[in-house]
Amino acid sequence: VVYKTLPEPSWFPNTTGIGLAAAKVFLYWTIGGYCLGIFSIIAFFIFYFVALYRIHANEKITAIVCWVQLSGPAVILYGFTIFGQPGSDEDEMALMIPEKKEHFFRLHRKYYMPIIHLFFACCMISMCSALYCLKTRWKSFREKEFSPAHVGFCAPLISHTNAMQAYRSSLNKFSLMPSDHIFKNALYRYWTLSLIAGTILTLSLSWKFFKHLPVWCEIDVEDDEIPPEPDNTEITRLLQKGEARDAMNQDYVSAAVLQANESGALVRVLRDGKMKYVRSRRMPSMGFDLVMNTSELMSERERLLSSVKYAADPDTMNTRGSSFDENMSSSFIHDPNAIR
Repeated sequence: VVYKTLPEPSWFPNTTGIGLAAAKVFLYWTIGGYCLGIFSIIAFFIFYFVALYRIHANEKITAIVCWVQLSGPAVILYGFTIFGQPGSDEDEMALMIPEKKEHFFRLHRKYYMPIIHLFFACCMISMCSALYCLKTRWKSFREKEFSPAHVGFCAPLISHTNAMQAYRSSLNKFSLMPSDHIFKNALYRYWTLSLIAGTILTLSLSWKFFKHLPVWCEIDVEDDEIPPEPDNTEITRLLQKGEARDAMNQDYVSAAVLQANESGALVRVLRDGKMKYVRSRRMPSMGFDLVMNTSELMSERERLLSSVKYAADPDTMNTRGSSFDENMSSSFIHDPNAIR
């Protein structure tokens, strides 16, 4: 809200992920589970379609962030299955009466199944979208070193697989479709393929993660350039003024991502026998975004500032300004005193 950033797929773990909590809370507190489930569904419809559009309208959003959008509809579908179960022991006992059981199944076929079909369609759209975005960004993505962000490929695919299993269960329970129907057979094969692929991907990336973990925990900052404080970057000033807010269609990296890359992160290192926090850009990733090198940072910062300048004054489109003011460029890039 402060930086006027638009919803991105990486927001899903903090929003629609509430659906996972809804499924667990439902086991102990029915009303609480229903409330969390409804809240997660509302969050889904607020963020999902905007995020889905943005990953195709902005090629600067990284492949990992595009892949994370798989978890949005997957978690929602899984969480929504609590509405297909009896809400209490009394309701479950009532299903032993044929008339009430038929009424229960009739209502769910009429209202529950169309909604879960919609969420299944969103899951498949997200899978196609994630694969397409990965394909279009693969050339630049494969050149990056392995980082903690790469593990972000695991959970969304597993969530997607879990959603397919939940959808199969609802289909088998409420649908009048015969068990040997071609759609059910195709869904079973797709679920099996997702399960095998997700398991292999999770095991391989987890192994690489733990292999690299000691290096990430002991970052060498002795000859590292000191990044500027977050409040001292030009990007931060533009963000605070609202000049660098995101647009639905843009050809530059989000200002919030650039600000994080420019100011680096606080890392804990041993200094004079004590553990101290210092700022460094040698972390391989910032959340789900891979850290850009100096050349990439300057290029993307130039693109952003040119866009801001053109938005303020279209007559300046053919003029070129420096992405770094003299003080910033000299202290951040060329000043030998910036070396630790």
